[in-house]
Amino acid sequence: MNRVTENHERIIDVLAGYTQIANPDEISRGKRRYHLTKDNVRRVMFILDGDFLFKLKSENKVLNILSVPFVVGVTPTLDEPPVYLERIDYGKVSSIDYDFFWQLVFEKELFNDAVSILSGQYSDLMNYIQLPKKNSRDEVCSLIEHWKKLPAHLKKRFSALYLIENSSTLSKSSICRVLKELKEKGELELVNGKLT
Repeated sequence: MNRVTENHERIIDVLAGYTQIANPDEISRGKRRYHLTKDNVRRVMFILDGDFLFKLKSENKVLNILSVPFVVGVTPTLDEPPVYLERIDYGKVSSIDYDFFWQLVFEKELFNDAVSILSGQYSDLMNYIQLPKKNSRDEVCSLIEHWKKLPAHLKKRFSALYLIENSSTLSKSSICRVLKELKEKGELELVNGKLT
């Protein structure tokens, strides 16, 4: 188990008694969505079971896929966070008020764990923002590298086309053209359309 996962687990375990199970804030076409702000109050979400899409509100584009254990929403921001969680099939999420979360982090001496999580989430966001987008080939190649970091159970679940289409503004035909070219040149191996 890597150190960052241990940070998430430790915070979830220590603060479990202070959280409450979160119900979906919105159900859209059968998709259950959880917002990081509810009734104008910021909150931190703990993924306790299942897998969740981490999406941008403005474009509904997938930034990442998060699996248990995971703490979301620790990053400071002046405005409402422009992201939300969307449950994939099943899952369980609890939440805690953002300010209370940070109060408990200091009281329970979890600051190093929280900063590690915050740093990881900031790095993930910066890496996503800085993905090369000069042309469709560069964008597809950089998104392939981004999505190759997913755990094996998630790579088996989603096709490369789905992941790239839902995390970019590229057309399906542009993505397919680049994927075909990469496979023909031996630069990409897919198994049933999925990343290995």
